[in-house]
Amino acid sequence: MQFENEDELKQKMGIDSWRNLSKEKFLTFVSELPNMSQEVALKVVEQFPDFKSLVMGSFDHVQAQATNAVGTNWKSQKKVHNAFTEYRAILSKELDRDNLSSEDRFRILELLKNALDDEALKDSEHKAFALKALGVVASAAVVVVAAGLTVLGGKAKINL
Repeated sequence: MQFENEDELKQKMGIDSWRNLSKEKFLTFVSELPNMSQEVALKVVEQFPDFKSLVMGSFDHVQAQATNAVGTNWKSQKKVHNAFTEYRAILSKELDRDNLSSEDRFRILELLKNALDDEALKDSEHKAFALKALGVVASAAVVVVAAGLTVLGGKAKINL
């Protein structure tokens, strides 16, 4: 949908005034830039009290959320690693028992192998999550740069 005026855009975003635009709504605004004429985008941006602060604040907000998510995930990951460590210790003690048959030993070794495989899988999941969070921050950075370029490009056009 191409926005031809500010009111259409404000209605789509569910806001009454550009002056009270939240960081979250600002990211929505930036994502809509390709759907606006340059004139509409410039009229809107001119109404932002402090465009640079809004852009950087939005980026900081996304970065903080991603950092918090990765930190929370890492705490959970540490608990999982500790649980696997305890489980391996229990299995190791079982292997030390003298009265185990070869079949019992192989079964315990299989459990150890499965525990190691499961822990490696959890580690891979954590790394994938961290990369995804990094991707979100990188995307936010692209949005910030796009917003800045749009405004700078528009100002350059006005100055001609």
